[in-house]
Amino acid sequence: MTDEVMVDDPAASANAALRAGRWQEAREAFGALVESTGDPAAYDGLAQVAWWMDDADAALGAREAAYRGYRALDDPRAAARAAASLGYDSVLFGRGLAVGRGWLARAGDLLRETPAAVEVGWLELRRAELILNAEHDARAGLVHAEAAHRIGRESRATDLELAGQALAGLARVHLGDVDTGMAMLDGTAAAATAGDLDDLMWTGKSLCWLISACQAAGDLSRAASWCDRVADLSLRRELAPLFTACRTQYASVLLAQGECTQAEDVLSDLVQRTRESRRVSGLDVVTQLGELRRRQGRYEEAETLLAQAEFETESTIARARIRLDRGDPEQAWELMTRLLTTVPGDQRLTRARVLSAAVPAAVALGRRDEAAQLAEELRTIAEAVPTDSLKAAASATAAWVADEIARVDLWTDAVRHASRAGLRFDEADYRLELATAHAANGSPEASREQARRAAELLAAMPTSPGYLRAGRLTGTSPSPLTARQRDVLQLLAQGMSNDQIARALVVSPHTVHRHVANIFEALGVTSRAAAAAYAVRNGLV
Repeated sequence: MTDEVMVDDPAASANAALRAGRWQEAREAFGALVESTGDPAAYDGLAQVAWWMDDADAALGAREAAYRGYRALDDPRAAARAAASLGYDSVLFGRGLAVGRGWLARAGDLLRETPAAVEVGWLELRRAELILNAEHDARAGLVHAEAAHRIGRESRATDLELAGQALAGLARVHLGDVDTGMAMLDGTAAAATAGDLDDLMWTGKSLCWLISACQAAGDLSRAASWCDRVADLSLRRELAPLFTACRTQYASVLLAQGECTQAEDVLSDLVQRTRESRRVSGLDVVTQLGELRRRQGRYEEAETLLAQAEFETESTIARARIRLDRGDPEQAWELMTRLLTTVPGDQRLTRARVLSAAVPAAVALGRRDEAAQLAEELRTIAEAVPTDSLKAAASATAAWVADEIARVDLWTDAVRHASRAGLRFDEADYRLELATAHAANGSPEASREQARRAAELLAAMPTSPGYLRAGRLTGTSPSPLTARQRDVLQLLAQGMSNDQIARALVVSPHTVHRHVANIFEALGVTSRAAAAAYAVRNGLV
């Protein structure tokens, strides 16, 4: 389109700015159209811009205005599409599941007389998105996603076809059909990165769904690779919500890989970014940070963070593990049994994560028969979905219920599979259990070797319960500082300010401030001078 035509067509100009990701320009252009014409399509465009700019009230308000405008024009199909968008976005921006379901029901009512319309496909897609992400029912989500994919293909609506394929792939992964699901997601990701999707939102969501599937299947290296690509796209195109979602997933990958210093930096930055956001994705951020704090043994902080996402599955699992860590298996078992009743058996990957936490809680309470049944269920899942991450979990739960002689072999299997999957934290935990098993079988040298290797994996968390336990088993005295804290202390001792340290380490001043406060706490000092003196005494400068 020529510049002259663009000038003569304000709507085309606004839509071009939207497709290019020039958010402020698009917002002003659509705002001007709303003022001059009141066109519901202009409200629709304004809603999309506000969605990307994370302005919840503006996004929902503009979309509702678009809906009313289409109704006034007696255009039920366009009104239904606006209502379907409100169905998911109402949940995304924290208005609640009931409101979201209400909008989806309204869209269905409007389309009752036009069952062959492409808008029916968009409604099916939004239903699938809500069911998968809010209700966590992969089986029902798959039905709606496949319907969206089919309607998109028949209607030659490429965005709908590919987004439906991606959601169907994600649902299949969660149901344990990992190979088929990942192939579907790969196809969508290839199309998205090649530019086959017109709408940046569906491009971003499809890529995020792929990363989410990689995480669920335990394919961490693949997830990390895609996180890097999506982060690059997000920064180049100023896609802030996509960047936040991607970085949250990236932090989860870092945490599983044992890169806790990087994970903490990423999560601390995300907490600042999402502080004012109404998106429910902020719950993922506090859940991940809460899990990190649990790993560090900072239980009070972990509890405070996890309480913000009280009803999320991963938060519940983390809170149960805290109870177990703190010697309260009854509360841990209560949380897990409640969760086991809500996660159906066909949600295999989610079910496996719950079982991994439930078995040690049952063993700690002396419920060995129940523990054995749960361990057997996890073994069955691992046979059906033979990924290294699930094999590791199955061997670990089997070890919890086995006799002492069999535990060495089972914990060894768990270590091997966790290592192959790149699950460094899990590998460290399993090595500590293997060390205990070797000690019980009269092999002190083997015990110390496994504890030493666990300590190496947990070196970035020198005050964590696991690291301290490894120190006790090996008879060593662990350092009170993480590797990143030592980096900060070294620069602090050279007389650098927090801003100078931030520039040197390529992190935010807020992150440096947090590291300095943690250094003071770990060393038991109250001044930079005292911390610098510690650095000098220990040869850090």
